[in-house]
Amino acid sequence: MKLKKPSRMQWLVIAAVAVAIVLVMGNRKKSEEPAVAGPLDDAARTTCDSFAKEYPKAKSRTARLRLADRTLAASARTENDAIGRRSGELGRNADDDATWKAAANTLIDACKGAGWTAL
Repeated sequence: MKLKKPSRMQWLVIAAVAVAIVLVMGNRKKSEEPAVAGPLDDAARTTCDSFAKEYPKAKSRTARLRLADRTLAASARTENDAIGRRSGELGRNADDDATWKAAANTLIDACKGAGWTAL
């Protein structure tokens, strides 16, 4: 069986499909980027302050979940997307020390990125 060379039209279709794939992948990548720091409004400041104050005491899984719930509730009123998202990640990462610490650090980084300074 002899294969035919692709015609010019077929090459154009292949190129168009490749460009479409690149565009779709580019848009998907942007939506997965971390949230940028927003304003340090009163809700964001309260979230950051209360989390930083209670974080050292949250040693057990139960204490971490309780703190994650309070932090998420406090962040519900903020205009800062980064702090809101990072607050939501706390509860999902409360099971183990390493993931909890990583989630806590990303929240503190979001707070600092918004202009918050530790108490």
